[in-house]
Amino acid sequence: MVQIIVTPGSGEGRARATARSLARALTGGGYGVHVSTFSDLKSLFRWTVTCDAVFSHLLCVGGDSTQSVAAGAALRLGVPLLPVPNGFGNMFARAFGHTDTPEAVLALLDHGEVRSIDLGRVGTDLFLSHKSYGPLQQIEDRVEGIREQLRSRALRRFAYYMVAARYLLESPLPAIRLDVDGERVADDAVMVTVANVEAYRGFLSLTPSALPVDGLFDVFVMPRRTKAGLWMALLKLWLGAPGCWDGITLCRGRRIRVAVDGAPHDEIRTLPGAIRVLVPPGSVERLVERSAAAPAPAPVAPRRLTGRLSRESDGRGRMPAGRARASRPAPRGRSRSRPAVGRDARD
Repeated sequence: MVQIIVTPGSGEGRARATARSLARALTGGGYGVHVSTFSDLKSLFRWTVTCDAVFSHLLCVGGDSTQSVAAGAALRLGVPLLPVPNGFGNMFARAFGHTDTPEAVLALLDHGEVRSIDLGRVGTDLFLSHKSYGPLQQIEDRVEGIREQLRSRALRRFAYYMVAARYLLESPLPAIRLDVDGERVADDAVMVTVANVEAYRGFLSLTPSALPVDGLFDVFVMPRRTKAGLWMALLKLWLGAPGCWDGITLCRGRRIRVAVDGAPHDEIRTLPGAIRVLVPPGSVERLVERSAAAPAPAPVAPRRLTGRLSRESDGRGRMPAGRARASRPAPRGRSRSRPAVGRDARD
């Protein structure tokens, strides 16, 4: 049986209709289907820690936040997660090429590959895409706090611009301390993004080489700048302007510690290959190829980086954890997880 879960607020309120369309298509394709609707992420989380293993696949309709909460059930029960993008962002699902059409979802259940994918953990919370600290996350939190008033994508996009303008005028920049695998990387950064997949792809790519199959996070670090300097740097990254990576640190690691403005730190750990995800055939290999070809900043050697951070590649085409990356990373090896056909979802 395929378990479909949905939070109706995702995708400008379209998530419920998407779930119904998928249920009809899967039933017509010979699959047993059960649909569960949750009013918010808290109620979904409660379900993920108590649900029984009565389904073979977990199909989640929603954005990155919904997918990350749903991942808890897939992790606990060991069933494949099938993410259906239907929110604002969808960085994780889009990385593999998932879509929300019934035809594509049915084809995945028939012919998709089940791959072992990395998962991030912050305390008791899980994440599939990224965890950010600094202005971008603060702006996102403020907009998401009024999301019920912003059903349309146009309104939400406009709200982001308005909140960003207000932030620029009124809010002080944070001071972020960052350690990667026990090495101090920054004492006074203004923005940090810890990513499992390419963060903000198609808009403001901060981690262009991130891979969810290498057991490592990609970490983007913006050093201390003025507000004008920060927004100019982000604008250059958005435009892909020459020198847009100047002064920025991009490194990899398994254990990340982040503290903002002297508050207690977050301990972020990667769970390599922890979750099974149903993906389009060949999508992981395409991700690896795109990662190897993606532009990245020139080597940055902050004065506080020592020891392991100064070593060269580990000899297998990958940079060591915590290492600031070269302008064109060496190709990575393919994922060792074995594909499996997803036909066992039929009742």
